[in-house]
Amino acid sequence: MTNKNSKLVYSTNPDIKSEPDKQNSADPQNKSQPQILRIFLDKKGRKGKSVTVVEGFSVNPQHLSEIARTLKQSLGTGGTAKQGRIEIQGDFRHKISEKLISMGYKNKITGG
Repeated sequence: MTNKNSKLVYSTNPDIKSEPDKQNSADPQNKSQPQILRIFLDKKGRKGKSVTVVEGFSVNPQHLSEIARTLKQSLGTGGTAKQGRIEIQGDFRHKISEKLISMGYKNKITGG
């Protein structure tokens, strides 16, 4: 394996030592990089009703539901936390963005 454009994918030979990737040699789950949340409006499959969706969280489900509860209380509306994303009833993209910034989460409003 002298070709510098090839790399070892899998081997059953215990004597072969794979070289770590130079790009991935740093911490693979670098916690110092801030997570950027995406906030968008969704109407599909909801009979025309709009729902503000926040996705991109890398937290456990219990913490996600706590964040959702805080957002729902501050906005005075309903919503849910499921499948790694928060859904808030209504169009509250800018208010949610401001609240998440005050909570320490970077975010981006997408979709118009």
